[in-house]
Amino acid sequence: MTTRTKGLMVLAVQLALVLSIAAKYAWERHTCPQVWTRTVQFDPNQPIRGRYLALTLRADACNLPPTAPTKTFGNTLHGWGPISAETWNVLPVAKNGKLSAVLADPKDPAPATTLTLAAGQPCEAAILSGFTEFFIAEHAQAPFPLAPGDELWAEVTVPPAGPPRPLRLALSDGKQFRVLNLR
Repeated sequence: MTTRTKGLMVLAVQLALVLSIAAKYAWERHTCPQVWTRTVQFDPNQPIRGRYLALTLRADACNLPPTAPTKTFGNTLHGWGPISAETWNVLPVAKNGKLSAVLADPKDPAPATTLTLAAGQPCEAAILSGFTEFFIAEHAQAPFPLAPGDELWAEVTVPPAGPPRPLRLALSDGKQFRVLNLR
């Protein structure tokens, strides 16, 4: 077997791997539920910068049983610090057109995420742990900073396993819902 043949075989295997992931995401985009959810954008502290937005997704915790509040680290009125909050280990789901959560079975090996609801916040404003990256085109105009009163929303695909994946973003001022063209 020549070096060229070996190289072409490695290339074929790598292409098959990448195309299988793309096919999985495309299949989920067409078969899994999609919902709009409020989100918050932040600038992650990563050494590699690019044209992306790091998003923290909001989920509905109204159907979850109350837990004993614990102290956690979060955004307070005067900056970052300890806050009182309820937390749950959950799996994200689409329910009644909203991003919601169901309690994760502790015996199930499926990866769960933490849902945090700060004291005094409405149950629809719980925060899923971690963040999701949304890549934007090089020529697209990012909508930041947001105008006073504007909220950032993300349409996400909710796969059967894993975190929700953002498809597109929108801005809402309470009266209008404007889908952004960032591709």
